[in-house]
Amino acid sequence: MNNWKMRAALAGVSAVALTWGGTAAAQEGGDSGLQEIVVTAQKRSENLQDTPLAVSALTAETLESRRIADISDISAAAPNLTTTVTPSSTTNITVHIRGIGESDPVLTVDSPVGIYVDGVVIGRTAGAVFDLVDLERVEVLRGPQGTLYGRNTTGGAVNFITAKPADSFKASQTFSYGRYDYMQSRTSIDTGEVGNSGLRFKFSYLHKQRDGYADDVNQPNRRDPGASNVDAFRIAARFDQGGPLRIDYAFDYNDSKSYSVPFQLAAVRPDIVAYLANSPALGGSALNYSRDRLSTLQLDQGQLRDKVQGHTLTVEYDVTDDITLRSLTGYRKWDNVVDRTDLDGNDNLQGFTVSPAILAPPNDFIPQGINEVELFGASNVRSQKQFSQELNLLGKAGDNVEFVLGAFYFKEKARENNPQQLTLVLPSPATIPLGGELSTDSFGVNLTPQLAYRHTSESMAVFGQATFHATDKLSFTGGIRYTEDKKHLDQSAAMVRDLHAKFSQVNWAASVDYKFSNDILAYARVATGYKAGGFNPRSVGGSFDPEKIISYEAGLKTELLDRHLRFNLTGFHSRYKDLQVSQFLAGTGGASSITVNAGKATYTGVEAELLAEPVRGVTFNASVGYVDRKFQSFIIRDSATDELINVADEARFHYSASTTANAGIQYETPLSFGKFQARLDWTYRSRIYFHPLDRLNPFNRDISDGAVGRFDARVALSQIDMGPTRATVALWGKNITNEDYLYSGIDFGSLGFAGIVFAEPRTYGVDVKLEF
Repeated sequence: MNNWKMRAALAGVSAVALTWGGTAAAQEGGDSGLQEIVVTAQKRSENLQDTPLAVSALTAETLESRRIADISDISAAAPNLTTTVTPSSTTNITVHIRGIGESDPVLTVDSPVGIYVDGVVIGRTAGAVFDLVDLERVEVLRGPQGTLYGRNTTGGAVNFITAKPADSFKASQTFSYGRYDYMQSRTSIDTGEVGNSGLRFKFSYLHKQRDGYADDVNQPNRRDPGASNVDAFRIAARFDQGGPLRIDYAFDYNDSKSYSVPFQLAAVRPDIVAYLANSPALGGSALNYSRDRLSTLQLDQGQLRDKVQGHTLTVEYDVTDDITLRSLTGYRKWDNVVDRTDLDGNDNLQGFTVSPAILAPPNDFIPQGINEVELFGASNVRSQKQFSQELNLLGKAGDNVEFVLGAFYFKEKARENNPQQLTLVLPSPATIPLGGELSTDSFGVNLTPQLAYRHTSESMAVFGQATFHATDKLSFTGGIRYTEDKKHLDQSAAMVRDLHAKFSQVNWAASVDYKFSNDILAYARVATGYKAGGFNPRSVGGSFDPEKIISYEAGLKTELLDRHLRFNLTGFHSRYKDLQVSQFLAGTGGASSITVNAGKATYTGVEAELLAEPVRGVTFNASVGYVDRKFQSFIIRDSATDELINVADEARFHYSASTTANAGIQYETPLSFGKFQARLDWTYRSRIYFHPLDRLNPFNRDISDGAVGRFDARVALSQIDMGPTRATVALWGKNITNEDYLYSGIDFGSLGFAGIVFAEPRTYGVDVKLEF
């Protein structure tokens, strides 16, 4: 379905929903209405509908009904939001908001979408897919958040808020089983207040495991691509005696053993196909490639091991009735070992090879005979640790001014050691006989490039924001932030260099909002953002400058028909300067990429969100987002002429969709023995590309992924009284229509091939939850 038809259809759905919601809610005026959602998008607790920002939120109930447990599942949480798992991993994530994101998992390139857990920033999107036990809420802030959230939020921010220890004892145990031998056990225990000490504790534990969703003939099911075995736990403590002091501490730990999502070859240069056609006759395997999903693969990949841990300490003290001092301290660590990853989708390919001496003068041709050929494979050892400290002073000045003052410090250390193996296939000036009737017109050169570096990042900032309530209806908000960033790259391979850089930036935001009534809020906002510059160790050039954004936004938030209809609308226009774009390349130096300040780009779009309760027990939600993205300039150096040229007309915005949409309907009704609930969700995104320039990645069009709509469903019986416990039994399915769509794709450019990763096919299962 093309974009204009898609938008017309969604407009029709929204119009029908509005009419339906208005009629039914008028008839059922005595209903309780939609649940109020409290968010902390502006560092203080406030009603979602009173927050003059483009922010979406998912409550704990919605997270459970949609089975959302980590960041990879939140694409349906907000318009113009896409998430996808990247190759060679099960824990690396690419997040885009309004078309802005970062796809390169290298540990020196920052994501322009900030990810936070209880207010503590997660410094890397690599390793960011980890289970968050006991989520209370997810908030998605769209657009630049440079004043309150700081650098690297030019696209927006995603904040995961975990549940605090409860005031009284409670416990729950959930068992799950599903397709691909999916098994999960989730335990949560709240102690309640211990005596009269003011102390409360929450203990949570999760174990889950599953087989892969593609068959690797070289491995048992538990080691197939996409398989995982995860143990995670969280310990939370809270001190609150009802006085001015409140203390929250949490420790979370994830230990994941997994196997990379299935990577298959999708396109191969004809001369490489001809070269590898001899492989079976030479004692090897046949080359396996297809643009369609392959259910059976022959791979050479090993285990991935991820360990994630984090400490969070939040201390709040009420200096007066109107002023609170808050300290937020965070420490996080991630360790990752990749035994082996397969990025050519094949194993045991055989071909005629020659010495790498042919690549350097005097270019000696030294035959090495028949050897195993590996188009691309790698292993990796990575780690990252970070410390952050934020101080906030929140309060009121008189009756009309609310303010937030803050200071922030962040320090991060990361390292990576990434040996790679590849075979460069080159044409032979003469046909090479291989014995018998076999011959080849090409030969392979086996290479073992390596990437190794250490990286340090340090950031400091001071900021403030104030809101002046001129009248009961009219308010003005202004904020400013000053940031300094220091970065250091110490690289030992594939080149040796020691680079330092320092950046600083002032960001600001200003907005005005007006309440036409208690249920209708309109606002206009202008905000700037900044993403720090830095270094790309994969690139010869290495360094890149900061990117900057100014965004203009206007929105309308409404809650109508006695709180039975919630409709929010946002329009925006953003201008980027020195936009950072990562371009994946590959050659004799292995997998490489360049991060360039491409130039200028504009993003103009609209977002609409609807939530309606037309009749008691029925809830309908829908959202749509559209972004018109244009490069004003995209400057690259032409390899043929060595001149700078503007390729804005051909550049693509990669890993993000111009149109996103989702819709869901939920029905629930009380029964004599509990409650029945049924839910159906639909999530849509338009076509995506995985690289910005076809001229550098010739298979870019071939591996792009068309528009896709996915359906998920859940049916549950809950609150079943079983004496000392209440039970919930739920049947669920994801991608129930079994749509074939892609997580990601890589075009290896000059190496002559490209591959793709298909997302999971249909999955389904059952959950049994006991609450005490």
